[in-house]
Order: sequence, then structure tokens, then C-alpha cells
Amino acid sequence: MPVAARFSGFAAGLLAAALLVTAVAASQSRVEAAGNTIRVVETQQQVNYPSGVGLSVTVESEHEIAEVRVYYRAAGSLRWGYAYADFDPGTLVVATRSIPVRDTTYLAPGVDVEYFYEIRDVQGNVFKTDRATVEYLDLRFEWRRVNVGPLELIYYDIDESRVDDAARALGEDLLRVEEMLGMEQPEGFKGVIYNDYADANAAFPVQSQTTTDHGTFAGYAFPGQGVFVGQGLDRRIIVHESAHMMLHDVLGDNVVDLPSWLNEGFASYMEPNVRVMSSRELYGRTLPLRGMKSLTGTPDAIHLFYRKSVSVVAHLIEEYGEDNFRRLLDEIREGRRIETALVNVYGFDDDGLDASWAGLPIPQPAKAEQNPAPQPRPEPSEAPVGSGSGPNSVANEDRQREVATLAARSAQSTPAPPAPPTQPREGPSPFLFVDVWVLAGVALLAVSVLTARFIYTRLRRIREPSYDNWRDWDEPD
Repeated sequence: MPVAARFSGFAAGLLAAALLVTAVAASQSRVEAAGNTIRVVETQQQVNYPSGVGLSVTVESEHEIAEVRVYYRAAGSLRWGYAYADFDPGTLVVATRSIPVRDTTYLAPGVDVEYFYEIRDVQGNVFKTDRATVEYLDLRFEWRRVNVGPLELIYYDIDESRVDDAARALGEDLLRVEEMLGMEQPEGFKGVIYNDYADANAAFPVQSQTTTDHGTFAGYAFPGQGVFVGQGLDRRIIVHESAHMMLHDVLGDNVVDLPSWLNEGFASYMEPNVRVMSSRELYGRTLPLRGMKSLTGTPDAIHLFYRKSVSVVAHLIEEYGEDNFRRLLDEIREGRRIETALVNVYGFDDDGLDASWAGLPIPQPAKAEQNPAPQPRPEPSEAPVGSGSGPNSVANEDRQREVATLAARSAQSTPAPPAPPTQPREGPSPFLFVDVWVLAGVALLAVSVLTARFIYTRLRRIREPSYDNWRDWDEPD
């Protein structure tokens, strides 16, 4: 094609593009101008704890208002909810709506609620307001605040000296969490502390009656809302819930399925002066890790769930090192499931981790991984005696017989009976000998009872006084 022709075609293309851009710009200008026919006169907000947040907007327009929507979300959340406001039709309306906090979604006390209005008139003109924020907090109390690292602690009716002492200790605790997670600039979050258990329990999300009666949970973290709620100025609870918030900050929003054993185990491990039980104390009393991806059960089962979770996380960190634990979190942050992440970092999946924690031979992963080839499994580092790692102090010969049991348990979420032996036994069944011994024992017991009764009867007859002469004593002289 001649150069002149190509240039002519190119110029025509530029002219067409310019006309298209001009048309789009004109369209956008017209839409914006149409939107200016709607004007917001006044907005109001009212926190009505615990029922929700009352919102009101006064709007006027050249045309009758057809619809007013309220969009809302917890500040920082990725998802918006919306509801239709109530008003009487007209060109000047007052539209009202209450943001629910219990029906369709739970909003924790202390959360910053973002909202805006989308207003439409009968001509199809649409106007969106700027975003506004309101803090949803229980206004019955006079709240005070103190900042500790990334944490804004919100409390009431607590002596200032106690708060100062707690803040100093918490500063060190949260710094330890930051170092463990390799955080440089953690996101800020809030912690709302209730003094009274009844008030705290009313602020918690709906629980089962059993866990409520037993007081199973003393705090809840809501990373998606940037706040946790706890009962009492308890350093352990505050650090635990803060660790949840900071772990979520590190992992981000690409997490496929963070198992509860890892989430709760890490938060518990970061508690000050936490007691880590060994696998010897817990093995056989808890579910396999495959059955611990969510936290459910009775209060006793939940207690054991936490015990094993912190023990397993302690095993990962203390036996294989903090760097490998951070690599595990990196894998999860990139969107890999826990089984794949474990294989890529340690060379074993959750079944293998169960075995490693229990001091058993580590099986090969059951499935081939689709992610990059796993790196060689790091060798465990030496742990001091009594550090809580546990498996090093258990004799291998006592654990060999439990390998089949662990494999069976790992396949389901409830404990399975021990697997049958792989080699058939020779000779009579052991139950035959049990039956013989039981019968022999019963016979021996019967003979012993009869013999004792005979001896007792004979002795009683010899030692009892004779009553033959009593009649003689009763007769007169």
C-alpha cells in the first residue's frame, strides 16, 4: 500500500477517534448536568445501639423523587449492602432508613460505618452523595481511648493507673506479634472492652445457649470490620484478639480458606505466658487437623481444640523456625490452600503435620500438588528440653502402633476407631482367653463368698450366748 494512502487512512482514524471522545465527553457532561437537578438539603445520623444506626436525608429536585437508596458497609470492607429509604413522594422529601445490625449482617460495637445515598427522580436523573462515616458505639457509657501501637483501645470505668500498666505491657506484646509476622507498618484497628460480662455478651454475635451459659468465649475479633470486642481489661484476651486482627492484616483478602486451627493456634501462641501442652498430653483426645478447619462443638471439645491448635503452631514455629512459618503465611497470602502451602514449605500436608507433631513417621502427601514444586523440607531445629515441643520426649516404639490410628482419623472430621492390624494373628483368638479368665474369676469369687459365709456362721454359733435358761430366770422363786 502507498505511504500516502496509509497516512490518509491513519488521519481518518485519528479524526474518528477524536469525534468519539468528543461524543463521550458530551454525554458525560449531560449526565452530570442532569444530576445537578437533585440537591441534598440536609443529612442526619443517630446511633441507636443496639438496634442500628438511624439515617435521614432531606432532598429537593425539579422533578418528583422516585427512589432513595442507602448504601452502607463496615469501613474497609469490600462489600456494600443497601436498603431503600422511606419517604412520601414529592419534589421536597425527607427520606429515612435504619441500618440494621442483627438481621442480615452483624456490626460490632466500635465499627466505623460508611454510607452514602443514591437518589433517583422520575426523569431517571441520579445523584450520589459523598461518603460519610459514623461510629457505631454503645452510648450508655462514657468511653475513653488509648493508643498502643496499631491498637486503639476503647474502654470505660477503669482506673487510669490500671490502663497505663496494661498499655505498657501490651506495647511489648504487640511488638512481638509484629516481629513474628514480619510486619513493618500494621494497619490500625480498634478494641472495645466491656467491664460487665452481661454487657459484653449482649454485644457479642449470637452464640449457642451452651457456650453462653459456660462463658466459653470472652472475646471476638472482626478483622473485616477493623475491631474486636472483649470482656475485661485482660491482657491475655487483648493480645489474643489483636493477633487475629494483625494476622488478617498480613494475609490480606486473597485467603482461600484459613483453617481455624492455624488462626486460633497462632493467636493463642502469642498470648503472654501461654502454656503449651505436648502431643503426649493431647494425642488421642482431639480431632486430626483435617477435622479442625472450623471451630465447633461442646465447651469441652472447644477447650481441647484450642489446646491442640496452639500446640501444633508451637511445633511449627519452634521445631522448623519462624522464617519457615512466615513463608507458610506468604503461601496462604498468595491464595494457596493450607495443604498446598504446607507441602511447598515443609514437604508435608496436614496429615504429615499431624504425624510430625505426634512424633510419628511422616507420610508422603496424598495428592500431587499443582503449585510450584515443593522445596526440600527443612530439618527441625534443636529445641530446649521442656520448651513445649513435646514429640522429642516420646519414645518411638510407643508411637509406632499409633500410625494406623492417625491415618484413619485424618480421613474424617470425627475420631475413628484404631485401624485393624495388617498381619493376621496366629493361634486362638485373644477373646477366648479373656472369656476363660472371666469365668474362672467368677467361680473363684463365688467359692470365696460361700466359704466366708460358712466360716462366719460357725463362729457366730460358737460365740453367741445360750438362751435356754432365760425361761428359768423369768419364773418366780
